Amino acid sequence: MKRSVSTLTLLFTSISAILGSGWLFSAYYAGRTAGPSALFAWIIAGISIIFIAFVFAELSSMLPVMGSNTRIPHVTHGTLVGFMYAWIIWLCCASIPPTETQAIIQYASFYFPKLTHPDASLTYEGYFVATLLMLMICSLNIFSLRWLLRSNTILTFMKILIPIIIIAVIFSHYFNLQKMIHPEQGSFFPMGVKGMLEAISAGGMVYAFNGFTQACEWSGAVKNPGISLPVAIIGSIFLTLLIYLGLEMAFLTSLQHFNLAQGWQHLTLERANSPLAAIIYQDGLSWLLPILFVGAIVGPFAASLIYTSGAAQSLRSKSINGYLPQFLQKLSVQHTPIYAVLINFVFGMFLFAPLPGWNKMMGFLTSLMSFTYTIGPVCLLALREQAPNQARPFRLPFANLWGIIAFYLCTVFSYFNGWDIISKLSIGFIVGLIILLTYRTFSQSTKKPTLDWYASIWIWPYIIGLTLISYLGSFGGGKNILPFGWDLIVLAFFSIAILMLAKKFKLSATQAQQHILRLALEKNEEPSISH
Repeated sequence: MKRSVSTLTLLFTSISAILGSGWLFSAYYAGRTAGPSALFAWIIAGISIIFIAFVFAELSSMLPVMGSNTRIPHVTHGTLVGFMYAWIIWLCCASIPPTETQAIIQYASFYFPKLTHPDASLTYEGYFVATLLMLMICSLNIFSLRWLLRSNTILTFMKILIPIIIIAVIFSHYFNLQKMIHPEQGSFFPMGVKGMLEAISAGGMVYAFNGFTQACEWSGAVKNPGISLPVAIIGSIFLTLLIYLGLEMAFLTSLQHFNLAQGWQHLTLERANSPLAAIIYQDGLSWLLPILFVGAIVGPFAASLIYTSGAAQSLRSKSINGYLPQFLQKLSVQHTPIYAVLINFVFGMFLFAPLPGWNKMMGFLTSLMSFTYTIGPVCLLALREQAPNQARPFRLPFANLWGIIAFYLCTVFSYFNGWDIISKLSIGFIVGLIILLTYRTFSQSTKKPTLDWYASIWIWPYIIGLTLISYLGSFGGGKNILPFGWDLIVLAFFSIAILMLAKKFKLSATQAQQHILRLALEKNEEPSISH
């Protein structure tokens, strides 16, 4: 496979994936969840994501293959664990294009209210527009992947510039440190430390930063993965963190007393389905709205292009690993997994009905994303034992300590989603397991991989334990039997125990190295992508 994607292209790809719809909504939902302390929550979220991202930087530079996030778990823990994580990762990637499409339509409803209902769910007209947008996104992916990469650089410049313009204009008219804090509401932490931490998930922060993983998905096409991956992953998170902080400060300083008459949790905006548009209109800056709406189209649309490609690669990777039928590996003339793109389109269209509105879609996705991050530290520590001599262009120091901290952060992010969401994740696991076992039962293929039950022993107590702790905890409908503070301590010991189990119950070094050799051979057979 020809490695022709530059560091700059990879950086822009990651920034473009991060700056999707998150910047259009997260300032509003984070403020409503945590008040002014949302600023601290953004910093905590950004630093934590950077910490987690370093783990993926080592993994992706060590095994730089297309769709690495779905394929590396198969290397370390075999078929069952590999499929379960690949399944959840695919659900994430395939759910993002409809979520970004929902964002475009919600902002369009500011001028065309017939597109959405008051709860932000789509009307018939809105569903028709969503179908057209989804078809356009899928067609562009099938038509030319090269065009996707080249146009993404231009789109990313626009996505960076527009939020900066909005921040600068609002600051020049309204910025006041005391007004930003709103002391009349009583506290910088109106919902306490718990509310600040809850904003990391419920406020859309985890969702807003998710794009860093796209750099890992493209690692197989990078010229110099040892340098390009860390620069793209860490650089994209740092730059977008500055933008998110600026937007949060601009939003907070623009709020008036009547917006907070019923407190932060009941923050009110007229036409809140388009929160930044509502606040700009309220502030008398209507001339800024056209610029905002360009960003409300460009940002989500560009992110949809990237994630549609990532979802297709994820589905193709499952087929290569033997989880799903081989027809999903079929490429178009432009080297795009055409059938995978079409399946993602159908799945995405079915997602609008059960998850009405951007906030509902984001909450569902955040729970999935948080869980998928946990596999990074698991694979990091497993590969240090399975393939200690494998070349690592980017190598983390103190891997055991780093892995424990990263795994704990991932688990805590999942926990912050609350019992209401975590309790439903089991349905996703059951559906995925049924698909895998059904395909294995009826497939005529003579190359069915073993399920590797032994290497999956650790994942079952992890899922059950996290669900139980969430039920006993106080987030998202939990019973509050395990009070805030103690729950974080319990999660720390729980995370260490599970990570030690995952290190013990894994594939043998010989099996893992055979998978690594197979990946190395496949890299030379994959089509080139030029830019």
